[in-house]
Amino acid sequence: MKLRSLLFLAAAAQTLASPAAETKDDALNAWFAKPAADRGAPPSGPPLSRAASDALLPSLISAARSGATAAGLDKLLPAPASLESLRSNPPAAPLRPGTIKTMGFEMPFILLAKGEKPKDGWPLFLCLHGGGGNDKATGPHAWDVNSREWQAQVALFERVYSPAGIYFIPRMADDRKGRWYFDHNQDAFDKVIRAAIAFLDVNPDRVCMLGISEGGYGAIRFAGNRPDRFAATNGMAAAEPLDTSPTENMRNVALRIDIGENDTMFDRVGLARRMGDSLTDLHRKDPAGYDFLVNIQKGRGHGIDYAPGPQWIASKTRNPWPDRVVWTVRPFDRSVALQNYWLALPAAPATMPLRLSAAIKNNTVTLSAETDSPDGTSRIPASSGRILIRLNDHLADLDQPVTVILNGKPRPPVKATRSLATMALTMAERGDPRLCFPAEISVDLATP
Repeated sequence: MKLRSLLFLAAAAQTLASPAAETKDDALNAWFAKPAADRGAPPSGPPLSRAASDALLPSLISAARSGATAAGLDKLLPAPASLESLRSNPPAAPLRPGTIKTMGFEMPFILLAKGEKPKDGWPLFLCLHGGGGNDKATGPHAWDVNSREWQAQVALFERVYSPAGIYFIPRMADDRKGRWYFDHNQDAFDKVIRAAIAFLDVNPDRVCMLGISEGGYGAIRFAGNRPDRFAATNGMAAAEPLDTSPTENMRNVALRIDIGENDTMFDRVGLARRMGDSLTDLHRKDPAGYDFLVNIQKGRGHGIDYAPGPQWIASKTRNPWPDRVVWTVRPFDRSVALQNYWLALPAAPATMPLRLSAAIKNNTVTLSAETDSPDGTSRIPASSGRILIRLNDHLADLDQPVTVILNGKPRPPVKATRSLATMALTMAERGDPRLCFPAEISVDLATP
């Protein structure tokens, strides 16, 4: 590194250690400690250089951890029980399920770990059990099918799932409702991922989801609706229709489906083949994206070999800054995700689905934004709302202007200014240091 760069970094470090920097850290901690609805505008400051924004990231991570503590997330997840303690006789640490409160529901869970922690942090596996919903159950956790399937996940962790990592094994929050994609489960999983990153040294680029049967439906549906949260997902003995799990959104998340060739109930194997065909076509048109595998197990029905999928997803690592993002914006249950990698929305679109595709190269963002025509027979340019393009110095040279080409029409080049406020906002959104961006450009779709 050149002497000038070393001197600049030393000056930045000295600035962070100064009383002024402590004041800024105090302001960040106070802002993050408030409930999201009460925070207001984040702390601000002068424009940042690349070195200064890089030097600020540890303060943002610390402040976000303080905020997570204020929200009680530090107490959400206990220290995971080890495989060795689980196998000891009698068990060295009897399993005591924890509980997550989520939107008026309670989700029991078990947290386990196996293997050695990698230098870059633990992988995290969210393991969804089969079963589903039973509206005749006498209480939220009264259906023995879901209870058995939940315990089966613990047995699979012990005997079949081989990758090292932390395993979060939840039980359905309410048997009378079922379905892993419901909003209350989304809320719980978001809390788990945030807490695991902040307090369990989980690598945010190695978060995976896997599930069997109903759990497999959930794993596939999350890949199509919240892909930026995961490195990979694995649906086992399950398949999803394309209209509930949009394959175009899976451009940057790895997906594996394991299913028996004789698993014909609800057309599961047929749905899996159609999803594979769709992903094959998308990968052919965009070879840099759409990492997937549909493994149809010969001679099997709904019961299959569960070992290969977890190994496959454990080998994947999320790229938080892909050079292209494809995003069909639509409700996921009743909620609408407002971020997807380096794209974001200030609010849910007035008209959905909103179909976005954005690619970045040489400080130029090529963005298309389309909606369906009134008669539903074609797509037309979106003409209302705003798109936020989040940027860092991996995606673009922020010391140079950035050009946005919207629906084929170039906009005037703009300077994307690095700022503390943008870093704080993007860190708060997902609690994910890898998706903390120093700069953003707002694109008004109504501007010609």
